Amino acid sequence: MLPVLLAGPATGSMGPSARGRGELLAVAAECAERVGTRGDPPQLPEAADRRGSSRLVTQARRLRGAPTEAAAVTAAV
Repeated sequence: MLPVLLAGPATGSMGPSARGRGELLAVAAECAERVGTRGDPPQLPEAADRRGSSRLVTQARRLRGAPTEAAAVTAAV
């Protein structure tokens, strides 16, 4: 599901509309932070490296950093 959400104009994909993608990525980031996932979908770096501060870009950056955040929390416990 994430590859479809992360696809955008740069990839030439005409996936679902951009509306709501940021909110879905927020849920994905929260899940990843809680369970400490490893590895990123191939499209994540492209979405996270986009310019701007849209909800989609912000949550892609959060999702990219989720394994690091989960490791820091685990180490602190």
